[in-house]
Amino acid sequence: MTLEPTWLGWLQRAADEARKLELVAEISWLEARSYMASTLLRDTDSVSMAQSLEVRVPLLDTPLTEFVHTLPDGARRRPGMQKALLVEAIRDLLPGEILGQRKRTFTLPWEEWLHGPLRKKVETSLANPAAALTPVLRPGGVKTVWNDFLAGKTTWSRPWSLFVLNEWCLRFF
Repeated sequence: MTLEPTWLGWLQRAADEARKLELVAEISWLEARSYMASTLLRDTDSVSMAQSLEVRVPLLDTPLTEFVHTLPDGARRRPGMQKALLVEAIRDLLPGEILGQRKRTFTLPWEEWLHGPLRKKVETSLANPAAALTPVLRPGGVKTVWNDFLAGKTTWSRPWSLFVLNEWCLRFF
């Protein structure tokens, strides 16, 4: 074993440690040591520093996380209640309507932006494909993707991907 193990070796050791735990604890263990550490915390750090914000993650305090990892799955979960431990810990601090909300992700309002302030820019770009793309993109297909988005038949991500690709090609080819 070396002091600088490969990513695969490190992940294998983390998975071996996780297998000793109950199912929910196993998933939490792997999540904390992979996606959360390598992506979520890194991205939060870089985005916050870019805006001169100091971000703290109090629920990742080492003694707290070590304690929670020792709890059996039965103590972590409640039927019909997401994030049961967190809800129970702050129940007296927040109104019931907040505690009762379903978990949801934070999503930027791309659809609203593409229908509003970005619409003209995206339409202009999609109507004028980069020379590098003309051999591989059918203008009718690009127009269909945009019209399908406007009609609510497809998500914002399809025209946005084409827009970003086109703008990149215009800039770098």
